[in-house]
Amino acid sequence: MTERAIHIGLLLSALALAGWVFGSAGPGLQSATRSASRAPRDQASLLALIPPGSAFLLTADLRQLEGGPLGAFLSERVARLGGAGKLAKLCGFEPLARLDQLVISVPSADLAAQEHPEDFGIVAAGRFRAAEITECAAAVIRERGGESVPSTVGDFRSVRSRGASGGEVAARDGLLIMSGGSYFRALVDAAGGSFERREHQDPRDARHAELRASLGAGALVASWLLGDNWLLRVAGDEASAKLSVLSAVTGIAARLDLGRTTSLSVLLACASNDGAARLASWLVQLRSSLGGLIPSPELARLAERVTIRQAGPRLELGLMLSQAELQVLAAQLLGP
Repeated sequence: MTERAIHIGLLLSALALAGWVFGSAGPGLQSATRSASRAPRDQASLLALIPPGSAFLLTADLRQLEGGPLGAFLSERVARLGGAGKLAKLCGFEPLARLDQLVISVPSADLAAQEHPEDFGIVAAGRFRAAEITECAAAVIRERGGESVPSTVGDFRSVRSRGASGGEVAARDGLLIMSGGSYFRALVDAAGGSFERREHQDPRDARHAELRASLGAGALVASWLLGDNWLLRVAGDEASAKLSVLSAVTGIAARLDLGRTTSLSVLLACASNDGAARLASWLVQLRSSLGGLIPSPELARLAERVTIRQAGPRLELGLMLSQAELQVLAAQLLGP
């Protein structure tokens, strides 16, 4: 699997997970187990656990997003797959409805320190006990025909499937880690305090911080650093990659805020002012011609409202949506 496919897949999974959580919360949630006092309480503390040099980062304040206009819609879509009810039945509770904060990270595929470039990390804080999470994970492994292997890593309880190459789940009261390979151990070490992290230890960390600060705080924020020759890996043709205006893009960040109105902000970081100008011109032309390219008139009208503004080597794209428009957009993008 390519680095790009991993990043996009995780992003879509995160959005689906968030939708599931938003729509799952109910009265029973208030009586859920309280987090241990030592558990991280916000996105910043969870981000501090992420090893240096990530290519992709996504943070979600699930409590802030809970009950948002898109929550029930995505929850219903996920429930159609049979996953939500099945998980709750296996575990005896809805584990996703206990989450408050979520961080998803993917290390850069060219990091020499990474044992497996396909590694990823999910860190979540919420209202649960460690035993609840590990017993739930073991039940899922058994249901799939595997043999669960429990262990203790520092002050974490962990469980994995014997002989499987997949990830491992570790939990302590109020804190959950899911990952694989060397990345899993790095996350657990960081949460246990045995991993010394200095501010912006890797240049990529500083770039993430800058992109995210430019967008500002949001309920859902993602930043993605594009590696060298990323467009060549996507297009597969060197000539097309070099000529494309998209080759100027070096990083992407996005912020989604859900409320009475939905605000979507996208930041495109480019290699130069000239590259940003050429990309802006192309996007303006694309926006004006989308009416004939998009079969859905609703999507075409929304695309025409996207604002495009250049600020030096960066482009700022924005779109405001009403609740009804958000539902239409989600239905069009996700399909039946």
